Amino acid sequence: MTTKAATTVTSATSGWSLLLTLARRHRVRMAALALTAFVGAMLEAAFLVLLTTTLLAVAGGENQITAPGRVSLSLWTALTLAATAVILRFVLAVLAVRLAATMSAKVRYAQRIELAHAYLYTAWEVQQAEPSGRLQELLTSFVGRVNMAVTAATQAVTAALSLVAFLAASLVIQPVAALAVLSILALLGAILTPLRGRIRARAATTNRADLAFASNVAEFGALPLEMHVFGVQRPIAERVSELTRTATDNQRRVQLLSGLLTPTYTLFVYAAILGAVILLSRIGTDDMAGVGSVMLLMLRSMTFGQQITNVSGIISAAIPSVQLLDATVAKYRAQAANTGRAQPPALTPLVLDAVSFAYAPDRQALDAVSLTVTAGSATGVIGPSGAGKSSLAHLLLGLRRPARGLVTVAGVDLADIDRAWWTSRVAFVPQQPQLFTGTVAENIRFFREGISEQDLHRAAAAANVLQDIQSLPQGFDTHLGERGSQLSGGQRQRISIARALAGSPELVVLDEPTSALDPESEALIRTSLAGLHGDIALVVVAHRMTTLDLCDTLVVMHDGKITAAGTRAELQRSSEFYRRALELAGVS
Repeated sequence: MTTKAATTVTSATSGWSLLLTLARRHRVRMAALALTAFVGAMLEAAFLVLLTTTLLAVAGGENQITAPGRVSLSLWTALTLAATAVILRFVLAVLAVRLAATMSAKVRYAQRIELAHAYLYTAWEVQQAEPSGRLQELLTSFVGRVNMAVTAATQAVTAALSLVAFLAASLVIQPVAALAVLSILALLGAILTPLRGRIRARAATTNRADLAFASNVAEFGALPLEMHVFGVQRPIAERVSELTRTATDNQRRVQLLSGLLTPTYTLFVYAAILGAVILLSRIGTDDMAGVGSVMLLMLRSMTFGQQITNVSGIISAAIPSVQLLDATVAKYRAQAANTGRAQPPALTPLVLDAVSFAYAPDRQALDAVSLTVTAGSATGVIGPSGAGKSSLAHLLLGLRRPARGLVTVAGVDLADIDRAWWTSRVAFVPQQPQLFTGTVAENIRFFREGISEQDLHRAAAAANVLQDIQSLPQGFDTHLGERGSQLSGGQRQRISIARALAGSPELVVLDEPTSALDPESEALIRTSLAGLHGDIALVVVAHRMTTLDLCDTLVVMHDGKITAAGTRAELQRSSEFYRRALELAGVS
């Protein structure tokens, strides 16, 4: 799914409802946070009222104050209660901070786990279609924005309850002034709604720009050799600058719109308080302690109102990220890798029966292909680029499903096979070996349980790489650096073959395993494959004819079809492509 399509999907689900769903997962902490905020605000309001009335009493030379509810208190009693309220307010504030921090950490953890697991268990063709850098950007920046939105939502809840507490106290003390301010605030909320809508729209544009930036930078980062050889640093730098400029400009606009919320809010709140003062001056009042308390409460409540306004801007900016993340997880889960329950008695015969496959309606990759792989056989697949060889390998591995025809394992549809059973018996060696940052043993074992030290040595010996490993400083425990950078291309390829053999597979598919290797490395790999002949079913996709010497049967592909199949002698008689390939390779 493209970014544009993903954005279209997000419109079906309200960002606010998604935030509420996230909040419900932490409803106990949210409830505790809300209660803490409300009680803390009531304590702060009580402190401000007691402080105001005490100061007015001191200024008037009085020894008693009249608290709300017509309760008479001595000055020392009032001050003691005020101090107690401040201390309790601080304790509750610390508790609220701890609750908010814990919930924020749990949201970030849960979002990353949910997204990562959904991606890992989705079908391989979905993973392959994802742009470079997309998952990383989603797991970092986008999860960060979701976490920011949830954090902002918790702040909004605490600020809103604090504001309610202060307004309630104001209504009790001086209802006329409090109602005047509330009316202005209600008008303010209506005025700011369109601005928040513009923030959401601009944030959605920013998301698309950020994903494009991440994808392009990931692609450029994978091309350092080509960049230096062709001397294209300048145009690539200009392209990165253009992408950066687009992403940065969108972020600037979101920040600008978000920043307008606070001064707009402040203007209207001060206008509300000023209006309340004008109203009181017209109608008159003899309750100066009450008026003073209300003004102080209103000024303090402005802080909570500002906080609500600020976080509403943050939430509006983050909602498109929340929606995109939710839509992406839903897409991954809807296209989970297929698995069945059947466990045939054997992996072979593996049969492709009139199989057709297309990447798109106008991109036919395979057309009515039939092939049988038997136990211990070695099948070579040759043909020009774009003939469908890799697509054939993907179907044999069960990574893709045919549009028409059937792939069967000992007579059972591959779609009905238990995936764990299947993957424990099948292995793959790609053209470009993919090693990760870790030790030799970790790369050969490749996260699989049950592979012993003896299995590692056996696989390394079969792949003709054991001697190379033993010559390393710590042998199998040697750290290979980032993506195996300390090994040569031939060593990485043989490590890849050892990885395939470590699990004792019944079938190994090799896609151009020697195309980028020197003659010595190729000879070592040919020796490795020859040693497997008869014990493991091999399917070798190759351009180099020498790599196919061990194969019992050769298959020639062209335009997604098998045009010839048979032994080398048979193909020399029946296939012009094969004869031409032998001639170009200098093989008689």
